[in-house]
Amino acid sequence: MTQEAEEKTTAWETETGLPNDIDAWITNARFGVKEEYAQKVAETSQEPAIMLLLDLVDEKGGLVGSQGYSVGSGWEASADGQELTHPKRKNVVNSSLYGQLQKRVVKELKVDMDKYGLPTQARSWNGLGFHWMLEEHPTVGGQVAQGIMPTEFLGEKDIKAAPAATATTAAPAAPATDIEKKLIDLMAEHTDIKAFQLAAIKMPEVAANDELMASILDEGADGFWVKHQKK
Repeated sequence: MTQEAEEKTTAWETETGLPNDIDAWITNARFGVKEEYAQKVAETSQEPAIMLLLDLVDEKGGLVGSQGYSVGSGWEASADGQELTHPKRKNVVNSSLYGQLQKRVVKELKVDMDKYGLPTQARSWNGLGFHWMLEEHPTVGGQVAQGIMPTEFLGEKDIKAAPAATATTAAPAAPATDIEKKLIDLMAEHTDIKAFQLAAIKMPEVAANDELMASILDEGADGFWVKHQKK
């Protein structure tokens, strides 16, 4: 193949669009739902697909990417997405992507995560820096997808995402009162909290609002379901 032909072939190749081979620090760690993943899980399960969601920034706070790590079935997000709870388990299962992330960081990279907090506390990850590489991993349905995993620990920094870097191009969310009314109407259609959650996370207004998403997934006294039962 001539150089010209090789250049043309390369130009027609596609890429994942995911960050790869980068140094980045974790900010805005939280437990919640990633809409496209939730839709796949909804095909086989009635439970919301909880994930550890991370924003990755460079040393100046510029957003370089975001990533979600599934935590497995039965887990619930609470405390505005900062806590992870399970009715029977204390530890995340090895087969989940979050379990693989924990194994990579603790067992392979030898990071003493105990001094940062618990794996069920999202804040444990904030400020930690890693070198990240794109790798293949199993997904819902037994398929294989690509995602980034840490390959080297860079230490801890007090670093936050720059305001401009976290802005999105998504359409503005409706006023809070309008969203609240829609969700209350949705509650009237579903007497079971799980069914309500599954329907609510598919709403565009909810998917674009992490705080609202966390409130919907919180089944405690501070969650949307309990707070609005009598309204």
